[in-house]
Amino acid sequence: MELIQIVEDVARALVAIDSSGIAFRHFQPGVGPYGEPQLLRQVVHELGETDAYAGKIKTCRTPDVLITSEWMLEFKIARPFGDNGEVAENGQLICYTLTRAMSAQ
Repeated sequence: MELIQIVEDVARALVAIDSSGIAFRHFQPGVGPYGEPQLLRQVVHELGETDAYAGKIKTCRTPDVLITSEWMLEFKIARPFGDNGEVAENGQLICYTLTRAMSAQ
């Protein structure tokens, strides 16, 4: 599985979650209000429904997402604005750390 495919699949999952119309807690619908662990659980659920990821993807404490024997993924949320439209306190930086998993020998 190539990194570009994972990035595209995660992006599609985020769009699906965002357009679902389901609100997180008492906030407006969309992915914006989710905390990182809650959002990643939703992304993994979406991806786990596909043949490419079924039975191979799960959330972890470290790394955030594991694709068994292939990738360890770490995500950070970038949230430029809060649910109220105001600039978010820590919404300036986004970082992704992706590591190719090493198979045990």
